[in-house]
Amino acid sequence: MRVKKWVLGFITAALLSLTLMISGAAAAQVTSVHSVWSTKPIQVIDNGTVYKAKAGNVIVSWTNQPLSSGDSGFFNAIVQANGSQYEFRLVSFSSSTNDEITGKFDIYKNNILVTTVAGTAYGLSQPVGSYFKFYDTSQQWHVSAYITSRFDY
Repeated sequence: MRVKKWVLGFITAALLSLTLMISGAAAAQVTSVHSVWSTKPIQVIDNGTVYKAKAGNVIVSWTNQPLSSGDSGFFNAIVQANGSQYEFRLVSFSSSTNDEITGKFDIYKNNILVTTVAGTAYGLSQPVGSYFKFYDTSQQWHVSAYITSRFDY
């Protein structure tokens, strides 16, 4: 009788351990790689002057968890506004969170480099339909867009 109780206790403990391991493995995985796309830019600020965007595309991709390859980010926005084409390009990644990336950005107007600024893109954790923004530290340069697609893994 004692052996049966001991075996039953052992089997129960083993099943409980197995259940905990399986439920732990099924827990939601933490995402560390993010990407946001937009085909609906909102506006551009050109050295302090605000223009409504007419068309354009924006792609943002970044990591926020330590990866063996290192953290990184990518930001590129090409937007038409006020009869000009603007490009905002991340050229030096500094840091990131779930919601933002910071670094140095080159800004081009009609394919001519006009400035390099430190800045932040934020609002990146928002769902599709929401918007995100980029501002330089002096708030003289800006681009914003609605999120039309996103993928996180």
